[in-house]
Amino acid sequence: MGLNVKIDLKNVYRIVAKDPGQQASEFDSILTNTECVRLGIRISHTSHPLIPNTYNLAFGPIRKNGAVDDKVRLSHKDYSKVFSTALLDAISFLEEHPGSYVGIDGSDNARAYMYYRCIQNNFTYLSSIFTIIGVNYYIRMLRQEEDGNCDLDTDDMHTKYKEIEANEIINPEKLYNYFIFNIKPL
Repeated sequence: MGLNVKIDLKNVYRIVAKDPGQQASEFDSILTNTECVRLGIRISHTSHPLIPNTYNLAFGPIRKNGAVDDKVRLSHKDYSKVFSTALLDAISFLEEHPGSYVGIDGSDNARAYMYYRCIQNNFTYLSSIFTIIGVNYYIRMLRQEEDGNCDLDTDDMHTKYKEIEANEIINPEKLYNYFIFNIKPL
């Protein structure tokens, strides 16, 4: 995984839009083994069930049914370019759908940590474009149960939103598991 991602919205792969609503697009990425892989970006058509006006963004290799596999682990040659491309596509969606938010799910604790580190390492740049909110919600309990560690914390029973700040220090057990982005007003 790429923890040293440097977001640069001017250094992205060519995005091919697959629908007029900016909710499906694709781009080609190069892996470390020099293989080219087609990645899809899919933004849900329905709002998150617990977070109003928030549409989930998933990206990864495209399955035969057209969905993306956002849980697969790939070794990209340029993680910075991959993440920058996904964020540029999110901006296109947000510009097309004012008042909406894009959410990115850390599908497991390792991926949530990677996303959080990416946000922190690029905080000055990203916070000039986006309001970024970290969300903790019930899914953490399910992940702990899967890991065989089911210490129920009543704080995990409630959905909590917090605007992410530069250099926050968060206990890994309390790390956000969902990240929401909205374009800052000009």
